[in-house]
Amino acid sequence: MQYWKPFGHYVLAAGLALGAAATLSAGDRDEYQRRDLRHDYRDLRGDYARVDALRADIARDRLRLNEDRRWGRRAAASRDAADLARDERALRDQLRDIRRDQRDIHRDRQNLYR
Repeated sequence: MQYWKPFGHYVLAAGLALGAAATLSAGDRDEYQRRDLRHDYRDLRGDYARVDALRADIARDRLRLNEDRRWGRRAAASRDAADLARDERALRDQLRDIRRDQRDIHRDRQNLYR
């Protein structure tokens, strides 16, 4: 019986919190959506900058790998190949993140302007 009173307080607090969240005005929700959309666009710009940097790094790695192979430097070539593979995985992951952000932006715009 001694545990029912604190449990009741938690249930009451949760009910009040849900009730307050449900009474948000449409303007508040729209402002939240606009803020979220701005954040998504900013994140997308940063993602594209990282993609450009990774592509430049991949080009340098390929050039260095080809040069090491041409001159017969096997140890350096294996290090360059590992670095190239790591950068290509990072690029693939970054492109996946961009697609996810674009879907999120599309959904946010649909929710905001309907």
